[in-house]
Amino acid sequence: MRIIIKKILIVFVLLFGLSFLGLAQKPIHLPEIDSINQMLCTISTTKFDAKKDELNAYLIAYFREFLENENSWSTEYDSVKFLSVLKSDDDKLRVFTWNLNYQDGSFKYFGFLQYKDKKNDYVFFLEDKKQSDDGFERRYLTNTEWYGALYYEIITTKWNSRTFYTLIGWDGADFLINRKVIEVLTFDRRGMPSFGSKSFKLEKTATGRLIFEYADRATMLLRYNDKQKMIVLDHLSPPEPKYKGLYQYYGPDFSYDAFVFRAGRWYLVSDIDPEKAINYKRDNHINTLKRKGATGDF
Repeated sequence: MRIIIKKILIVFVLLFGLSFLGLAQKPIHLPEIDSINQMLCTISTTKFDAKKDELNAYLIAYFREFLENENSWSTEYDSVKFLSVLKSDDDKLRVFTWNLNYQDGSFKYFGFLQYKDKKNDYVFFLEDKKQSDDGFERRYLTNTEWYGALYYEIITTKWNSRTFYTLIGWDGADFLINRKVIEVLTFDRRGMPSFGSKSFKLEKTATGRLIFEYADRATMLLRYNDKQKMIVLDHLSPPEPKYKGLYQYYGPDFSYDAFVFRAGRWYLVSDIDPEKAINYKRDNHINTLKRKGATGDF
């Protein structure tokens, strides 16, 4: 009889423990999320640039304080409009980005990195420096010298115990052109972020960031094909040779290139099979971004 009771107790404890873990891992909705959503919605309907900047400054301070709260890791952001939230496959990184659209057609980007290692949790503000006109040629390698973009995909890869987070983003640029951006984010042993790692191999050269410019009315495919394990992209070209270098005329020419990850780098593969390029499962996060009001066609 005692043996039976012990077995029942063991089963009860196991079932209760598993159910408790399931509840603990389930995303929660905190009241701060509603405040962040309201701030972003208010900014999106504000007409004057100076007022947008003022409201955005409050949002940045409020958002930073919230992310530094341990409970923010278990929060879901599905209800927040105008905000892109990406989570890495290893659950160590979340990337938050949003943008302001100004009256002259330009955009400025803002964001946070929320990162954790074995010992600490970190929050880094992403400061877009593209609009700075101080004449300094920036390399955009740190979170305070950031090449701003609205990130819509993250790819987690590993090589020789190093983890690489490849980020794909969109930049509205101006009335004439759009941009797509792809770069690699890494973290050092101190937990500090670094952008622009020279991880893209183009024939004999390696580069740390790829920027594609094309006509504002065109749409460029730049997405990760999980089925084929490659980043697929439209090949861009002008409609006529005389427009070479004038990117406001560039668009897809119905051919595709790709990047394949090998030995810690992304290697360019030109002119891939169109069936491999477009026959893949779409990332649901991209569709979610559109429903949430994000500007741009991904």
